Amino acid sequence: MLAPDEVLVRALSNRHLELTLMPTEACNFRCTYCYEDFALGRMSPGVVRGIKNLMTARAPGLDSLSVAWFGGEPLLALDVVRDVHEHVRALTRTHPSLIAQASMTTNAWKLDAAVFDELVGLGVDEYQISFDGPEEMHDRKRKRMDGKGTFARIWRNVLAMRNSPREFHVILRIHVDSENLESLFGFVDRIKAEFGTDRRFSIFLKKLMRYGGANDGELPILRTEEDARRFDDLQRHAHGDTEPEHVRGAGGTSSPRICYAAKGNSHVVRSDGRLCKCTVALDHPANTVGRLHEDGTVEIDGSRARPWMRGIFSGITAELLCPLVGLDDALAGDRKSA
Repeated sequence: MLAPDEVLVRALSNRHLELTLMPTEACNFRCTYCYEDFALGRMSPGVVRGIKNLMTARAPGLDSLSVAWFGGEPLLALDVVRDVHEHVRALTRTHPSLIAQASMTTNAWKLDAAVFDELVGLGVDEYQISFDGPEEMHDRKRKRMDGKGTFARIWRNVLAMRNSPREFHVILRIHVDSENLESLFGFVDRIKAEFGTDRRFSIFLKKLMRYGGANDGELPILRTEEDARRFDDLQRHAHGDTEPEHVRGAGGTSSPRICYAAKGNSHVVRSDGRLCKCTVALDHPANTVGRLHEDGTVEIDGSRARPWMRGIFSGITAELLCPLVGLDDALAGDRKSA
């Protein structure tokens, strides 16, 4: 278990590299609460080469390489995912001490049994898949581009994962709002009935938030004290009195949690090669901190990256948990002192 100071040191270490890759920023869903604009499409071949060249250049000096796939919907560019991970596997053969880890946030529409088996075989063995409650609730909010529902196919694909003999971990992320809250007690029971004895699956209850999407003003977010009390009841219903593992810090509750955006060795690579820090505030003017070039070299503007990492130096928990909170004030303070 890492001590708190070791977690912070690791977040700046050149021995570790964390890349969040957006192989496409297009999506086949149009969830009512989505904050992305889908203006960018597939990752260009030059950016893919840049990622592989960066990995090749850094591999000899790395203890660990972490890849997190994000989008858009990453499985719309499965060939990019496959290409990069075949390269990662080659690097781990060349550098046996290199530990490679990979995860994916996916809507699971295209994650059928064959695709899942292939991806786990390539090393992508951690997944986050979202639901908005039981089918009638989910299909109102998590829609396809044509407006049709998505629950039945996603649920079928997740059930198929359970039948796999492979080792993996799936976080079933359940969005909670004032409309679906009461229905989620029964939905949690359904999940427990299907997956409760399978340690490869876990439940993550996430309050619906406003992240700047077109429908933010209409989202039924939790507001009242009664909402807060019932959300706590739902947490206990899902997890008992045990804190969910996925919300713990590295190594357990005694280690501080730290957002990927707060780390000096973590970058988001957008499909056009821009380097960012945060996947939520994609279009925030301070989010782009550099660029990845085709030869694998990177340009990073330290003056733009440092405000995101301020929690590492301040030790302030809130700045470590989400450096986006208070970022504008930090930037204003930097401008005044300049």
